[in-house]
Amino acid sequence: MTPLERRSVDLRDISVSLVTTYPPTRCGIGRFSHSLVSAWRRTAPNARVGVARIAATDTATAGQDVELIFDPSSPVARRSAARRLSQSEAVILQHEYGIYGPDDGIAVIDLVQRIEAPVVSVIHTVLPAPTPRQREIIERLGRAGTLVLLSKVARDQLLQNHDVDPSGVAVIPHGSSWVARGWVPRPRRRKLITWGLLGPGKGVERALHALARLRLDPPVTYDVVGQTHPNVLARYGQEYRSSLESLSRDLGLQDRVRFVDRYVVDDELEMMVSDADLVIVPYDNHEQVSSGVLTDAVAIGKPVVATAFPHARELVGAGSGRMVSHEPGAIAAAIEELLTDDDSYARAAARAAELSPTLSWNGVAAAYLELIRSRTSVVA
Repeated sequence: MTPLERRSVDLRDISVSLVTTYPPTRCGIGRFSHSLVSAWRRTAPNARVGVARIAATDTATAGQDVELIFDPSSPVARRSAARRLSQSEAVILQHEYGIYGPDDGIAVIDLVQRIEAPVVSVIHTVLPAPTPRQREIIERLGRAGTLVLLSKVARDQLLQNHDVDPSGVAVIPHGSSWVARGWVPRPRRRKLITWGLLGPGKGVERALHALARLRLDPPVTYDVVGQTHPNVLARYGQEYRSSLESLSRDLGLQDRVRFVDRYVVDDELEMMVSDADLVIVPYDNHEQVSSGVLTDAVAIGKPVVATAFPHARELVGAGSGRMVSHEPGAIAAAIEELLTDDDSYARAAARAAELSPTLSWNGVAAAYLELIRSRTSVVA
């Protein structure tokens, strides 16, 4: 049976395998997949869900969720993994160019072609100007099964730059386990937060310059939460973090900016974000089509100030905050408006709360199962 053949399975007892990075690996895709698996445990307890964890050097044993650990850059490991994955009734593969080995991870194509089960590929990065090899990878994944994009703008961009059948491309949003708690007015909104793995491209330096322009009393504080990205740490050490700390001192912000240099577990992070007034997402990237940080911020009901990357245009542009240019002055003006204007803040918080249920991981998990059902003749 080829991956494109449709098979009839019972949704109540379906077996699904995920190909992905996974905890204890600390990365966005690993967190995404762990959240998806947890949601399936809640919403479809009879489904059998297993993880084929991508880990080039990790020797950890498999656990409750992880049934297989393999190095996708190894031909032998790919063949063995494909045999195991073919025993599932559907395979959901997380795709990012950096996780399947060298040459943009083109080895993923060999893996997918060996899997004798329907494959759904979740595309986490859509490049506006892909190289020929990058374009080939996405187009061959599209021919091998269904593609899932995390935002409408990502789908539009993919279809614009790749030769894939639009009928085989679906949109299922990035999920969040956080929920909006409702806005309780407080007289002095002053707390800003940014979080995620830290490295060049996060734009924290422009947020610091924006903060230095604010003259509110009491002064605004800013938490930058998250450890340095492991790839950045391995190549450059703490150079970027040190530059931000130095900039903070040069701007006279050392008493108002806190750098939390560690991996913060979800429960603690949720408390930190709940305690903040405003989320700042000042990314350099003009083309980012999906952001888990942005999704969580809106899901928890916090107004956002974000640079105008595509996913921000989709979520923040819907009224849940302010989209701004990359200029610190524009960022500062948006922050000051939302911190000092009760009506503006209340409208943004209400819109975020309205969007929150659409971003629930339970709903996202159900959407994946429905996609499997619709694309593989699953019998509900």
